[in-house]
Amino acid sequence: MNDLEKIKNADFIKDLNNEELEKLSQKVREFIINKVAKTGGHLSSNLGVVDLTIALLKVFDVNKDIILFDVGHQAYTYKILTGRAKDFDKLRKKDGLCGFQSLKESKYDHYETGHSGTSISAGVGFALANKLDNSDRNIISVIGDGSFSNGLAYEAINHLGDLGIKQIIILNDNQMSISLNVGALHNLLDSIRSAKGYNSVKKDAKKTLKKSKIGNFIYNKLDSFKDSLKRIHVRQGSMFEDLGIKYYGPINGHDYKELIKYLQIAKEAEGPILLHVVTQKGRGYLPAENDSEGKYHGIGSFDEKTGLITAKTNLPSYSEIISSYVYNYAKKDKDIICITPGMCYGSKLEVIKEKLPLQYIDVGICEEHALVMANTLALAGKKPFVFIYSSFMQRGIDAVIHDIARCQSNVTICIDRAGFVSEDGSSHQGLFDLPLFYSIPNIVISQPKDAQEANNLLFTALKTEGPFVIRYPKENIKYDYSLAKPLEIGSWEVIRKGSDIIVISYGVFLAKALNTVEKLSKEHIDVMVINARFLKPYDTRLFNELLKMHLPIIVYEESYLSGSLGSVLAIDAQEVGFNKLFVMGAKNVFYETATREELIKEAHLTEEDLYEHIKRRLR
Repeated sequence: MNDLEKIKNADFIKDLNNEELEKLSQKVREFIINKVAKTGGHLSSNLGVVDLTIALLKVFDVNKDIILFDVGHQAYTYKILTGRAKDFDKLRKKDGLCGFQSLKESKYDHYETGHSGTSISAGVGFALANKLDNSDRNIISVIGDGSFSNGLAYEAINHLGDLGIKQIIILNDNQMSISLNVGALHNLLDSIRSAKGYNSVKKDAKKTLKKSKIGNFIYNKLDSFKDSLKRIHVRQGSMFEDLGIKYYGPINGHDYKELIKYLQIAKEAEGPILLHVVTQKGRGYLPAENDSEGKYHGIGSFDEKTGLITAKTNLPSYSEIISSYVYNYAKKDKDIICITPGMCYGSKLEVIKEKLPLQYIDVGICEEHALVMANTLALAGKKPFVFIYSSFMQRGIDAVIHDIARCQSNVTICIDRAGFVSEDGSSHQGLFDLPLFYSIPNIVISQPKDAQEANNLLFTALKTEGPFVIRYPKENIKYDYSLAKPLEIGSWEVIRKGSDIIVISYGVFLAKALNTVEKLSKEHIDVMVINARFLKPYDTRLFNELLKMHLPIIVYEESYLSGSLGSVLAIDAQEVGFNKLFVMGAKNVFYETATREELIKEAHLTEEDLYEHIKRRLR
């Protein structure tokens, strides 16, 4: 216990008393703060769940029982105490420790996910397998209250309550997802947390009944009496029991005596049970405790003493630039409504939330709802902008196909984190959105090469009928304050003329292409460069002119190859007998944890790779 890095498994926790557990909590918190300060990672969520995790390992048998952490960024304590503390110097690094639970990493990780709301569904599957195998192992799903707003959690609860099989749900209620939670569920849980009436009446009833034998008998035997008290004084708490899931709470998530007592009750209970555990996000580190915006949820390296984030660049991110442009338009147009599924801080929407609260909507972690609602707002004459990460967009694709595109609604979808994404691993790569969107009719897909073009595309989106997608990476670029101008839908731009070979690119890869071309020009190789800012529809007129030049064409892009712009262009080129078009994109594999630069290198998409590819095609 004195050296966390020497821990091989969690068995030693069984022998610790509550005082020793408290000391272990402090040591684990200090370890997490120290390591994340150097490597970056998910800080606040992990600090809040330290005591709960240790209590789980105290009560349950980690060698047999299955503990599932929803989203996965609550799992650092679990990793530390199951023998992985020694690997934390390479947390979220290439070939290092994954930021989430990982099937490849440890026998103690039984599932892996980077998206919210899956843990109860996953638990139901394991619980059903238990029943089929006549197994007595415990299945525990730890889900945050922010994740609980996701519809998948309710689908699972509905099924679990109907099945009536044994599964333990730990509702880790810290009033936060990434930033402060919103919505009726949050309000419901808040009312349960503050319902002192029920707790005091329960205590008074116990004290009174215990005074006599008959009273003691009544208190111990009549569950219906206690249930009635619960329903009268905390009416909202009965929601779970009405669905067939026994509810206990609220429980202090930082009190070992209380935690262990109720975890033991859950362990011995029959059927599904939910423990409502109240924790403090960021506990033990004052800057994280006081953070309502989510800055310390997922954080880069920072000064452990001051909490100040170590700035890697003074340049703003695409997220900041896009949101600032939209804010400027929204100030002048009350019909512009900005919508996000829980990504206020990540998509840099704070100024819109603060300055234009009536034009800002955070639906919590409910991607599909955000998109369907945006659709009807558009049908009602509003101008919705949906800000959503590429990896989370996967969950809303049905709404785009079935609702927005079919209705040809004026919805602008700003896809953040498109392309390769640093450090969060395979669950957060933004390589799927273009292939998923490309087959959808009635939709415009675009990507800017710089800040000015981002503003032009936003301005064009406001003037265009139908759904409009603007994708952009997690990159920093120079701000541009120039006035926006409309772009012709589908139009490309000739950046550089050339007579030896043609490179078609877009987004930040266009700058890489230009750097490569500059190098080649010194070798007297003349490369034409095209900015394919519209991926769908694309510039058929210019593309046909390029084909008539009979030069080799390389499409250089940051997307999976199948379903990419290059794959579409290759098919269209083959139809007219042109067979000198080559596509450089990401292979169809899951890219694991690494920096963005390392991922681009792993995919053979660096400037050097493009240089070699061009040279090879000219031999």
